[in-house]
Amino acid sequence: MTFPTRIRLPRGSLRFDPASGLFGLVPSRSGSVLGDVGVRQLLSEAIDRDALVDALRVPGLAARTTVLEPGLDGLPNPAPPPWAGTALADRRASLVAESARQFGQEKPTIRIFLPEGPGSDILFNRLMIDWGAIGVTAERSKSALASDLKLIDAVAPSTSPAWFLRQFRCQVAPLCDAQADELLGAARDALVPAQRYALLGQAAARIDDMQLFIPLAAPVRWSLVSGRIQGFAGNRFARHTLTDLEQKLSPGTS
Repeated sequence: MTFPTRIRLPRGSLRFDPASGLFGLVPSRSGSVLGDVGVRQLLSEAIDRDALVDALRVPGLAARTTVLEPGLDGLPNPAPPPWAGTALADRRASLVAESARQFGQEKPTIRIFLPEGPGSDILFNRLMIDWGAIGVTAERSKSALASDLKLIDAVAPSTSPAWFLRQFRCQVAPLCDAQADELLGAARDALVPAQRYALLGQAAARIDDMQLFIPLAAPVRWSLVSGRIQGFAGNRFARHTLTDLEQKLSPGTS
């Protein structure tokens, strides 16, 4: 997650893409406190995603609570978890009680690996505040190997829901769900598109239910575009070739 340097820029030169993809936290290893699905669910529910999005100050950026996003091939828009419709302030007392039930007096420290940069600093500060409210300490890790959670920040290369779900297969993820893997395998072999998409939807539901991924928002991608450039258009793939760009000539230039 990179952000433009905080300097004065010409008006309109900073352009954000409506990027599609994954932006959230994933367990870095097995054997930690994150091996408990209840812990993963608690940490996910405790995050104030709206406050995070407001702090990032990216136009059009929306909070996300599911591994899939709206507008993907063959699937309806994903349904958020039941708790997402209730303000965090109204849920916090129950979250504190659940934290006490799960951890007792010995609240854990969750180590998070994030890349360097102001965007990561904003995210980490948000996690410190939100998890601190339920007694959990967030600590920034110097390496992915020593962390409990790490950031996934990836732009999707297509509108296929399969790309999103493949990131959490047992081949590549330290924590995974065998049933979700079976569904993904069956979807890959399905010959009928409707059947394939139905299986992908079931796999997505398993990944969400098991909280194998803690979604936060969409990836943040931006460009600095001179006012002399015409034809620049933001897109979900955050790709910008030079083919469709033209430089506006100054008066008197031939």
